[in-house]
Amino acid sequence: MRLVAKHILATIVVLSAPIAALALPVIEWDTVRVSYDYGPWGEVRFSLRTEHSFSPADCWGGGEREADGWWTTLHQESGSIAAAFRFFVVHYGDLVDFDLSESSEIIFGNEGWEHPALRLDWDQPLYLGFRLGYPEYASEALRAEYGWAKLLFDGETVHVLGSATERTGLGIYAGTGTAIPEPATTGLLLMGVAGILWKPYRTRVRTG
Repeated sequence: MRLVAKHILATIVVLSAPIAALALPVIEWDTVRVSYDYGPWGEVRFSLRTEHSFSPADCWGGGEREADGWWTTLHQESGSIAAAFRFFVVHYGDLVDFDLSESSEIIFGNEGWEHPALRLDWDQPLYLGFRLGYPEYASEALRAEYGWAKLLFDGETVHVLGSATERTGLGIYAGTGTAIPEPATTGLLLMGVAGILWKPYRTRVRTG
């Protein structure tokens, strides 16, 4: 019986170790930058850059600002094609992953430029989720990465208050540094259970 238990525990450890090792999330903070200013005739101009592990993704555009500074809009006019990217509006705590990126309306992206304008109201933070790369490609360089950026319009300028990217394609919860727990957590839990069960077994062997 003890020999069977030993083999079962060893199997759990062997099977769960690769899952835990390969699926652990990799979070990088402050990966989105925005520059925002006015052109020679007072028009709004902006550029947005997101760091992908393969190549930066950039988009450029313009917009307008209400005279009293209660809101501003940004619309994309061009963008880079070095790394596929799409930005979309999310809420704090949303899981930014493939499903959400596919079902959400694109605000900025390199899939054409006919996207709706992004409106930012004064002193009202807004979250953008994004996907970088190509989920369907197996290439290490082009694998999908997911992240979020928190934007704020202060009446004069658009700022990025925070941003983060999950580099392995697991997905990330908007506004946090927490990635989707599966399958990494499952592997770690299995290893933990195996360790707990293994300890009493070793104790019985020593005292038996």
